[in-house]
Amino acid sequence: MRILEGVKIVDLSRIYTGPFCTQILADMGAEVIKIEDTGPNANERSWPPFAPGTEESTYFIGLNRGKKSIELNLKEAQGREIFYKLVAGADIVIENFAPGVADKLSVGYEDCKKIKPDIIYLSISTFGQYGPLSKLPGYDMLAQAMGGLMSITGYPEMPLRVGSSIGDVIGGLYGGLGILGALNYRNKTGEGQHIDVSLVDCIFTCLENSVPAYTICGQEPKRQGSRHPNGGPYDVYKCKDGFVCVVASNEKLWGNMCKAMGVPEMATNPKFNSNAARMQNVEEMTDFINNWMKDYTVEEVVDILREARVAVAPILEVPKICESENTKARNMLVEYEHATAGKIKLTGNPIKFGAYDALAELPPPFKGQHTKEILLGIGFSEQEISEMVEQGVIGDGFITRAKKGS
Repeated sequence: MRILEGVKIVDLSRIYTGPFCTQILADMGAEVIKIEDTGPNANERSWPPFAPGTEESTYFIGLNRGKKSIELNLKEAQGREIFYKLVAGADIVIENFAPGVADKLSVGYEDCKKIKPDIIYLSISTFGQYGPLSKLPGYDMLAQAMGGLMSITGYPEMPLRVGSSIGDVIGGLYGGLGILGALNYRNKTGEGQHIDVSLVDCIFTCLENSVPAYTICGQEPKRQGSRHPNGGPYDVYKCKDGFVCVVASNEKLWGNMCKAMGVPEMATNPKFNSNAARMQNVEEMTDFINNWMKDYTVEEVVDILREARVAVAPILEVPKICESENTKARNMLVEYEHATAGKIKLTGNPIKFGAYDALAELPPPFKGQHTKEILLGIGFSEQEISEMVEQGVIGDGFITRAKKGS
């Protein structure tokens, strides 16, 4: 039995955070029906690069395995009726429209609750469903800015966005966690509920010691590049052919590192013999480490420090991560047969259950791939489906492609 077997989700979400959330749940066995707009590709389906020879966006492919796609025009009354039929048989609805949009479309929590009183409804947005900023448009970078992450990321003269849309990731994770909690609550009480997740809130919880250091000690964090503000060595250091990350911020690791560098006495030097002392003399310590590493390659430094049991890692670029033995051993690059893009490789599921390998069986769908299948499954006839295509209630992605392939 899969972890979430029997759980049904109607997914209205787009772009990153919502699809990321539902992909995790699909990996755990939930049935996910993805509602997509009719008409030309938009949102994440329109973002390059595309799988060679197709209109399939790699951005979309990477976030939507395990789902069935239906093209549905929610601005049409009959389109909404189809949506309500899907909700009636579902456990969860997920959306990440700007606050208020779902209600305007008549697919918000109150609308769904009338159809299914115990529905669990997740809304993910940048600023949340209430509060003074709730009506503002927003995306991940705005959340990184207003949640505080960019204030501690980058260099003194320039804040930087984290390289990936980490607020979307964290929002998707918190959303999934909230859903699991709500399912447990419903199992005990019979009651569903509306879950409100804000990307800004999520980012704010990830500032590590910055918040208590300020609220308790009045200490304001400063941008320091890759350096940790409270411990060291904990930074990126330069070798003769690249960079490595080293963490040796406790006394055992620091002692091991000093021996590996050929200066065991440095571990007991009053300027470096405690974490607090090293932070007071961090520039001198950093210069010493960089001066030692400049004569070695990245591979040599990694070998020396790992032999000394110091935490060290090379900075791997995407091709090397994809090819690494660790990635293969952990099943973190998985292959699917996509209906139009052919063989594709995607990141795997980092949650490793002891009972089984939690990984969705369905490949990412092409747009509207399951429209006909889903509608037949909830009682519509072939004739009704054809009429709805002509009326613009549903999209014709599946039908058009089926004709191309015949």
